[in-house]
Amino acid sequence: MPKQKNISPIVARKTFGICLSLSLLFSIVSPSLAAPAAKSDTTSSGKVMSDSTDDGSVDPALVVEPSTPVIVVKKTRAQCQAEEEAAAADAAKAAAIETNHALEHLNLAQHYQHRFNFKMAELELEATIMYAPEMKSAHRDYCLVSLLCGHPLRSLAEFMMVVGLGDPVPLTAEERTELTARGAKTHYRQGLKFAHDKNWKDATGEFDAALLYSPDNAAIVRSLAFCLASKGDFEAAEAQYNRSFGIDNSDPYTHADFAYILSEHGDNARAMDQLNDAIKIDPKVAALHIDMAWMAESKGELAKAEAEFRQAIELSPKHAILWSHLGRVEERLGKANDAEHAYNEALALDPSQDDARKHLDELKRGESNKEQATPSVQPKSSS
Repeated sequence: MPKQKNISPIVARKTFGICLSLSLLFSIVSPSLAAPAAKSDTTSSGKVMSDSTDDGSVDPALVVEPSTPVIVVKKTRAQCQAEEEAAAADAAKAAAIETNHALEHLNLAQHYQHRFNFKMAELELEATIMYAPEMKSAHRDYCLVSLLCGHPLRSLAEFMMVVGLGDPVPLTAEERTELTARGAKTHYRQGLKFAHDKNWKDATGEFDAALLYSPDNAAIVRSLAFCLASKGDFEAAEAQYNRSFGIDNSDPYTHADFAYILSEHGDNARAMDQLNDAIKIDPKVAALHIDMAWMAESKGELAKAEAEFRQAIELSPKHAILWSHLGRVEERLGKANDAEHAYNEALALDPSQDDARKHLDELKRGESNKEQATPSVQPKSSS
């Protein structure tokens, strides 16, 4: 065997250094050797795209988005303080609104307690606490009213909050929505009952209470307007009708109600305008054409009244009273034959239409008298 030569330490160190340098150089160059260099292209938008894929499309994974510079806006201490003060002012304003709502419902609750209507008082106390959960006086009254309404556990819970043994839990958004809808519905129904009995004062109060829960409910506003008009407060009624139109102008019956109120106060021109608006909104409602016909007849516009009655009959041909009204208008217009036909139609539908029968008999007598009053022409005798 050949003898191995001894390598000096200096040569060994030099050899190790050269190998280490080559190793580092290879690690740097190897990525470019592992994959061929890709062609690149820069689009007009600034994106750098690599080579296309085999089908000619651009590989989305190789699209490089341009970096977006981050802009840091520094606020001064004065600006930060101003924003904090504005936020605090908004919070204080919102809290004041909630407190005002709570006091309104608390006053209503006391009103119902004085009238021994504990069910309605309980509802109003619930609303009070919804707006002001920390109001001890509301919890105190609710404790008593709940007991009178047969809710002992609810009364006990309220007592614990009054004496400080428990903390009120604010209602969730869903619970607030449910209570608001229930309150508006309850007061609205109570108002309709009072209006049916022509108790306009209490009906107005209930509709006002309903609007505390749902201020943008056009039906409640319209009912309130009608009650105010029935009480004789025309200016307030007109304001509420206009408020209703601002909420929902698409209800024909609101326009018809307002037309009736205007007509009662002698403003026939505006009343006709309101009825025209109602008919434009829903021309298929016979009642609206009837209202227009009556109003036109009261103003002496008989041709328009005749046209509106005919339109109503076209929509509701089986109502004898409409035929009778049409005959009356046509009789006033001097259309005897048309009036006679209308009266006959009314009697065919309802033989008990005495008014139609009376006018029909008068028409026939009038025609008979005309025939008798007409002198017969005698031929002249030749002399």
